Amino acid sequence: MAIVNKNSQPFKPYARLMNIIGDQLITDKKVAVIEVVKNCYDADAENVQVRFFNMNNYGKTYLTEKEQPYIEIEDDGDGMSLKTITDIWLRPATPSKLDKKKQKLNKTNKGRIIQGEKGIGRFAIHKLGEKIELFTKAAGDEEIKLEMDFTEFNPEKADLFNQAPSEYKLLEEVHNSWYVNNPPEEIKNEKGTLIRIYNLRENWKENDFEELYKSIQRLIPPIDENAEKLGVNFKQDFSIQVYKNGDIYSSEEVTTFKDVIERAQFTMIGTVSKEGDLTFEYKSTSPVRNFEREINLLSKEQLAKNNYMSYAIERGFKDKHIPTCGTFSFTFYAFDLSKPDKTILNKDIERFIKDNFVFVLRDGVRVYPYGEKGIDWLNLDKLRATYRAGQFISYNDLTGFVYISQGGNPLLRDSTNRQGIMDIDGALDDFKNLVTAVTEIFNTEIKIDKNKLEIKRNTAFKDSNEIVVKSFNTLKSSLEKIDNRDVLEKANKFLDTVQKHNAVMKDRMETVEDLAGLGMAVEKASHDALTLLAKMRSNVKDFKVKAKNQDYKNGDLIELLNELDENLNFVYDEMQVIQPLFKNQRKSIKDVSVYETIEKVVKYFRRDLNGKIDVKIQKDNDIILKTNTGLVLQILINLIDNAIYWVNKNESKQKQITIKINSKNNSLTIADSGPGIREDVAPLIFNEFFSLKSDGRGLGLYIVKEILLRINGEIFVVQEEKERLLSGANFIVKFNKEQ
Repeated sequence: MAIVNKNSQPFKPYARLMNIIGDQLITDKKVAVIEVVKNCYDADAENVQVRFFNMNNYGKTYLTEKEQPYIEIEDDGDGMSLKTITDIWLRPATPSKLDKKKQKLNKTNKGRIIQGEKGIGRFAIHKLGEKIELFTKAAGDEEIKLEMDFTEFNPEKADLFNQAPSEYKLLEEVHNSWYVNNPPEEIKNEKGTLIRIYNLRENWKENDFEELYKSIQRLIPPIDENAEKLGVNFKQDFSIQVYKNGDIYSSEEVTTFKDVIERAQFTMIGTVSKEGDLTFEYKSTSPVRNFEREINLLSKEQLAKNNYMSYAIERGFKDKHIPTCGTFSFTFYAFDLSKPDKTILNKDIERFIKDNFVFVLRDGVRVYPYGEKGIDWLNLDKLRATYRAGQFISYNDLTGFVYISQGGNPLLRDSTNRQGIMDIDGALDDFKNLVTAVTEIFNTEIKIDKNKLEIKRNTAFKDSNEIVVKSFNTLKSSLEKIDNRDVLEKANKFLDTVQKHNAVMKDRMETVEDLAGLGMAVEKASHDALTLLAKMRSNVKDFKVKAKNQDYKNGDLIELLNELDENLNFVYDEMQVIQPLFKNQRKSIKDVSVYETIEKVVKYFRRDLNGKIDVKIQKDNDIILKTNTGLVLQILINLIDNAIYWVNKNESKQKQITIKINSKNNSLTIADSGPGIREDVAPLIFNEFFSLKSDGRGLGLYIVKEILLRINGEIFVVQEEKERLLSGANFIVKFNKEQ
C-alpha cells in the first residue's frame, strides 16, 4: 500500500482550553485562594493579605471596574523578574520547581520546602475570575505589570461581563500584555507581588468567608511541643490576613488548637517507619497514665503480645508487603464526648473537636482536604457502623496531625486538582491503613483508661450504697430510742421495699446474664450447624441429579448417607451441649462432674481444635459440684472459646491449651499459649463490655465471674510466672466446697 500524503502537526488548542482547565482543575474557589497563597509561601513571603472588595455588588451589570467585586492577593515575597514572567509564569506546566526538586534544590532562601511542582498552580487564579492584573517586583528590578483577559479565551462568557462577544481563537492567537513600570505603580516596597482579579466567576457569601478564614488559619500548623519532641519543628514566619471591604476579617471562633492540645484527655504521639515500626508515647490525664512503647504494626505476634488488634492491618496487608508510603509522624488528641468532663470541656472546645478531624501536613504546609469538617478520610465512622464500633475511635472524638515530607514520602503527591493525595503504587492505601492502625491502638488504650475510670465510679457508687444503709440503720436506732412505733413501722416498710426492689433487680440481672450467655453459645452452634446444613444440602442436590439420570453406584449412596449421618450427629451433639443452658433446664440441681463437662465442651469445639490446637486435660481426681449443669457449661464454653481466640492470634508459637483439675483445693486452671494478658489490663477483663478482641462484646468473662459468684466460686488471673502452666493467659477457677 502506497502512502499518498504525509505531514505532521503540533496540537493547536483553542484558547478556551485555559478556562476549562482553570474552572475544572481547581474545583473549589476556597482551595483556589489557598493555592495562590501557597505560591506566596514558595516566594518566601512573610506577610500575605487576601482582600475582597465590593462583594455586595456581585451580579449587578454595567458597573465600572472599580465598582464591581474584585479580589486582591498581595505578598512581600521575592517577586518576579521580566524573564521569570515570560519564560516561566506564562508557560503553564513549567518544570522549573520540579527540576529544582530533582536536583535537591527544593528549598527557598528561608529554608522552606517548595510546595509546587506541576507548574499549574497559577490556574487557581483562572478559577477565581476572568480578568487579571498582576504587579510584581524582584529586589533590584523594576516593577512588571501583566494583564490577562480570559473573556478573550472564551467568548461565550463575554456577555456575562457586559462585553461584546468575539470569535473563538486559538491559544497562540491570544496575547497577554506586559509592561515595565518606572516608577512602580503598585509595589512600593523593595519586592513583592500583587494579583488583582476582576470579573469573578462565583459569588462569595458570608459562609464562604468563614470557611476560607478557618482554612487559612489551618494552612500552617500551630506550635505544638509534642510535635517538636518528634523532631517536627516548623518556623512560624508566615502570616496571612483576610480583609473584607477594607476591614480585617476575623471569625467568632475563639477556641484554638493550643486549647485542645493543653486540655486533651488522651494524647498519643509517635512515628511510623517505612518498615511499619511504630514508636509512640501515650498519655491519659484521667486516670493519670503515661508510657512509651515500640512495636511493628505488620507483626501480628507483636500486636497480640500487647493485646492489640488491627482490622486495618489485617485488611490492608494480607500479602504482608512492605508499605510504600514511607515514614511519617503524628500527634493525636482525643476526648470522651459521650461522658464529657466539664472541668476540661466546654461547648466551644466540643464544637472545635467535632469540626476538626486529623490534618495532614507536608513539610509544614497543610494538604487539602484532610481535616476539613465532614471529611472522614480514615472512614472511622463507616468502619464503626459496618465492622465493629468498639474497635475504632469515633470520628468526632479525635483530632490531630499527621506529618509527611516530600523527601520521606515521595509517592504521596497531591492530585492535580488539589483535592487530596494520589494513590501511586498503593502508597495512599498503605498510608491510610497504617494511620488507621495507629488510631486503633490509641482507641484500645483509651478504652483501658475509660474502664479504669468506670471502676472508680462504680466503687464510689458501692461505697455510697453502704453509707446509705449505715445511715438508715443509724436512723432506725434513733427511732427505736424515741419509741415512736408509727414512724418506725413506716421506716421498716421503706427498708423492706428497697430490699425487695434490689432482689428483683438482682434476679433480672441474672436472667439477662443467662440469656446473653445462651445467645453467645447459640450463635456459635447455629453458625456451625448452618455451615454443615449448607454442605449437606449441596451434596443432596448433586446426588438428586445423578439419581434422576440413574447415574450412580450403590457405594455413592452409602457414602452420601454416611456423610449425612456424621454431620447430623455433629449438629445433634451441638444442640445437646447448649440444651442445659435454656432457662427451663436451669432449675435442675444435681451432681455435675467437672471433668465430664470439660470433655463435652472440648467436643463442642472440635471443629476449632482438632488438628489445629493441642489440648491437654490434666487431673489428679475429678471435682463434683452440686449445681446446675448449664452454669458449669457456660463457664467452660466462655473460657475455652476465649483461649481458642487468643491462641490463634499468636501465629509463631505452638498452639496449646492446657486444662488442669486440682481436686485438693477444688480449683480448675485453663491456660493457653496465646499472647497473654497485659498487667495493666488484667484488673479490667472481668468488667462488662470490656474487650480487646476485634469482634468481642465484652460479656464472656464478665458472665463467667457473675455465674461463679452465684455458685459461691471465684476466678482470677495468674500473674506469677512460676504458677503459670503456659506462656499466655492463665485463669484459675476456684470452686468453694459449699455450692
